[in-house]
Amino acid sequence: MAGMGAAVLSALPVGLVDAVTGRRAEAAEAHYFFDAHQYATVDALCRRLIPGPEDDPTEPDPGAGEANVVAYVDLLLGAFNLPAPLGPRIWGAGPFSGRAGPPPWPFDEPGPRGVYGDDFARSAPLSASQVLSWRTLLEGTRGLPERRWADVAAQAGGAARFVGLQETYVNGVVQLDQAAAQMFPPAKSFVELSGPEQDLVINRPDLLAGFVATAFQNACEGMYGAPEYGGNRNRVGWTYIGFPGDSQPRGYTAADMLAPDTGPPITAAAVDLTRLRSAARALGGVPRSAVRPWIGGRGL
Repeated sequence: MAGMGAAVLSALPVGLVDAVTGRRAEAAEAHYFFDAHQYATVDALCRRLIPGPEDDPTEPDPGAGEANVVAYVDLLLGAFNLPAPLGPRIWGAGPFSGRAGPPPWPFDEPGPRGVYGDDFARSAPLSASQVLSWRTLLEGTRGLPERRWADVAAQAGGAARFVGLQETYVNGVVQLDQAAAQMFPPAKSFVELSGPEQDLVINRPDLLAGFVATAFQNACEGMYGAPEYGGNRNRVGWTYIGFPGDSQPRGYTAADMLAPDTGPPITAAAVDLTRLRSAARALGGVPRSAVRPWIGGRGL
């Protein structure tokens, strides 16, 4: 019976991953956090932030739609809405995904040789402090005394209180709808607008530096993160950037390491010192622009 229980627990999250990555905005069933309108709105927003061929005829590369980025955002916000053993869906358990083939002994599981399950489909358990931290990040403080530290930190930075990601998205969808109705009557919602009209709404400074910037960060996570977290469907994000995916436990073979580099050698004359200096300065961080907040970073 113990073996049967372990098999059931390992199989359930795999079904979860399949269900998450297959969700679409037009699906009628309930999502992990968003309602149907919120799901469709965030999907439309992510498609404008990272457009693909379905969203821009001039764009040949995959985007948020092809990667199903909205499923990642929905699962992130609703991570604690999944009962155990499926949730909370914060971290995959590991250690191996099975994408690189079965691991060697002693990790090999009983069953057909050459087949290994996806360990990352199982959710890793969280400590009490991790639950507190993540629930505060997602849900906000909600007036709970054990979460008051987040309000104190936010007030030190000039904010009235700490706003969780869930509230940020709920309010952000309302703001997008209000801006769409104001700018393009008789439209009542953001999803009713054409792609170019949605771009004009997104580029409003009052939206761009707040909710849109947050959504762009999460969209990038869903585009290029591991597919077990809901996005990067069929690994389109990894394929686009030429990333083969995790190679553990096989790692890189001796042949991989000893094979000659097929690219041409880089000579001293080919090194652009200006770009090197610019890259060195970027290590210290680049201020985020209010107009294009995705350009910039905290650095090292």
